[in-house]
Amino acid sequence: MRDSREYFEPTGGGAPDAGGHEQHSGMQSVQNLEAVINEGLRVALLEPTPDQSLEVLLEHLGKALNGARTYIFEKNESGGDDNTYEWVAEGVAPEKENLQDLPPEVCASWYQNFGVSKYIVIKNLEDIKEDDPIMYATLKRQDIHSLVVVPLFDRKKIIGFYGVDNPPAKSLEYASNMLQTAAYFIVSSLKRRNLVRELQKRSYDVLHALSVDYLGIYQVDFNTGKCVIYRDNEEMRKDFDINFEEGYQAAMEQYISRCVVPRDQERLRAVTKKDYVLSRLRRKKKFDVRYQVKDNSYGLKYMEIHFSATGKAGEEDCVIFAQRDANAVVEQEEKYKLEARQSLGDILEGARTGIWTIELEEGCEPRMYADHTMRILLGVSDLIEPEECYRHWFENIKPGYVEMVQESVREMQENGRSEVVYPWNHPELGEIYVRCGGVPDKKFKKPGSCLNGYHQDITETMVTRKKQEQAIMELLEKVRRANSAKSEFLSHMSHDLRTPINGIMGMLAIMEKSQDDPGRQRVCQEKIRISTEHLLSLVNDVLQVSKLESGRKETAEEPFDLRGTLENCIAILSAQAEEAGVRLELEEAELQHSRVIGNSLHVMQILMNIIDNALKYNRVNGSVFVQAKELSCQGGTAEYRFVIEDTGIGIGEEFKKHIFEPFTQEHPDARTNYNGVGLGMSVVKKLVEQMKGTIEVDSQVGRGSVFRVTLPIRVDKAWSAQPADEEQRNVRSNIAGMCVLLVEDNEINCEIVEFMLEDAGARVVTANDGKAAVDAFAASTPGTFDCVLMDLMMPVMSGYEAARVIRSLDRPDAKTVPIIALSANAFDEDVAMAKDAGMNEHLAKPVDTGKMFRVMCRLGR
Repeated sequence: MRDSREYFEPTGGGAPDAGGHEQHSGMQSVQNLEAVINEGLRVALLEPTPDQSLEVLLEHLGKALNGARTYIFEKNESGGDDNTYEWVAEGVAPEKENLQDLPPEVCASWYQNFGVSKYIVIKNLEDIKEDDPIMYATLKRQDIHSLVVVPLFDRKKIIGFYGVDNPPAKSLEYASNMLQTAAYFIVSSLKRRNLVRELQKRSYDVLHALSVDYLGIYQVDFNTGKCVIYRDNEEMRKDFDINFEEGYQAAMEQYISRCVVPRDQERLRAVTKKDYVLSRLRRKKKFDVRYQVKDNSYGLKYMEIHFSATGKAGEEDCVIFAQRDANAVVEQEEKYKLEARQSLGDILEGARTGIWTIELEEGCEPRMYADHTMRILLGVSDLIEPEECYRHWFENIKPGYVEMVQESVREMQENGRSEVVYPWNHPELGEIYVRCGGVPDKKFKKPGSCLNGYHQDITETMVTRKKQEQAIMELLEKVRRANSAKSEFLSHMSHDLRTPINGIMGMLAIMEKSQDDPGRQRVCQEKIRISTEHLLSLVNDVLQVSKLESGRKETAEEPFDLRGTLENCIAILSAQAEEAGVRLELEEAELQHSRVIGNSLHVMQILMNIIDNALKYNRVNGSVFVQAKELSCQGGTAEYRFVIEDTGIGIGEEFKKHIFEPFTQEHPDARTNYNGVGLGMSVVKKLVEQMKGTIEVDSQVGRGSVFRVTLPIRVDKAWSAQPADEEQRNVRSNIAGMCVLLVEDNEINCEIVEFMLEDAGARVVTANDGKAAVDAFAASTPGTFDCVLMDLMMPVMSGYEAARVIRSLDRPDAKTVPIIALSANAFDEDVAMAKDAGMNEHLAKPVDTGKMFRVMCRLGR
């Protein structure tokens, strides 16, 4: 297996291809991240003390997650929190000394949230500024902008937390399981540390208080070999026939040869010699040696001999040594080791990671020795023989991956480390995914080789990854279909736009050659008008789809008569129905509240688009029935259902899935047989959703379709029948006598609007760009112009700039004269820009004469 530092150092070579290998790189990053943290756990377990284990793990976590600082906080006896361990990246200032005995209120919100979630992620510190100001201030001082903290539980009791400061968000998308595994290890290590400290405290108390646990306490002068006895066990001295008063070296040799087990004798002789003892004490004031004694009647098994300097000047060669019974200490340590092994087993079982040893001895069948968790993952009995265990594992590797696993085994033997991921057939769970890695056992003495490693069930991770990949593929397919539809739309739009344009040009050519035929002239004019209206409807559909796809809502709501809107739809489309030979009928509307407040234009668009389709895709002598019914009324809002049923050609089951997508039509020849570009139903769907309604469709090919639209609309409670406003009925008469400044750079457009205004009795002054308009207005007497009609896109000076200049002039009518924008730029942002420039209203081209006159009357009189 590779050294863990390889994961922390950037590799050389060129950058991977972002398009072709992005998903592979993401999966590789996940594997590397988990491998680094697994490696950190392994290395931490090898450290001699719990403190060193925790420091190593924090360093691995910090580097694996690319964090600035990793740390552990523990609750103290006063209820506050202490930062007990810390690792910081290069260039990051340590904070441990500043974070001792934090008041309980600082971390109170975290402990509360730990009760409902596994961990806490703060992606942006500013998100908690309002909700948790105390924690915000504490973190802000430390220059922390993001973090993840994980609670530490000991038997369901929270004892603290650990965290990582300023990790990239990408690191956290895949690290949740490993962070929890690390938490188990940290809790286990803290418990080990507490046990070790307790043992150290006891040993310290025993040694310095000269407790009764010491069987003998002596002082030896190594210059003379004489000993002074401070404490001795008279019985044991007689039984063992050892007297240190007769001389240190002889008595020590007698003691070792008579009392110490053979395997410890040479070691104890070496460490009790004068030169060794004095050399050790010069470097450190005390040391001890543990050894085992032979069976005896006192129940002693493990003993310790402690050496310490006297600390007195002139007695550098005088040493105090003492013997004590170490049985209790050894028992405690064995208990600690057992607990540590059990804790490690719990950690590995929780992480679904088993430990194995495989012996590949020459001339023998391969053997696998599996721990408890490994046997669970293999689905085998605890009594299984090692040869059978190996066969069970190997035979259930999914075919096609056997060679990959064997190659990984060869890499372990040759390179010292390897890891592989493969599917494995579990006897009960079916196919699972396994991450397996190992290293050679260098202590194996038999011919052949031995490997030690781990076997981790990563099925959940792989399933999640496959779902993510599937989601990405579905998104890519959706984008591909959308791009394909738009490309097809551009091709069809080219055809659909050219068709009415060709008709207009053809009719103009006929009119030029038939100027003496009034009848032919009228026919051509009518066909030009129809082609122009069709051309305008195409442009309007495209603009409507673009506006709706942008997500912008039109909030304009006004009172209107829903029954009248229905009747208007039928009246407008009756001529089309009659021409197509289709019966169009509005059934009696069941409306308790006909007067409502909302966007009548949107309601009309929804109904007319559906009815229009029902007429176009019908057959001669077919029918279209329109129904409207009020379903309920609560809280001032009524729910209406509109049903449009036709006897047309119907819609196929497959196309029903795409009917509301823009630029789609069921039949490739639809543009030849029917008008439209496939935008109508997309507009309907988006308008219905914008009004928080629903739309359903049932259809059978050859039998017709039924559309059901449900819309919530606010009831107009304040309405009362009133006669129509006299001013509205006489709009044209109100235009008469007005003086209008018309600003338009296009001669044809200018001529059309000028004709309409003069026909209504207005006096018109024209300007062909913004500067000319400003000059004309500035040169006029204040109050001359009742209204300014302003084009926006013009040479020399735009309409926006001209409006701003007019508004800034120092004259009484500069701020009050109505300025109305006339522009082909009809998007919301264009309207907003016109208002921002000081204009009162915005009208889209081609100009609706009636609407223009009404706006002029409203603003100008």
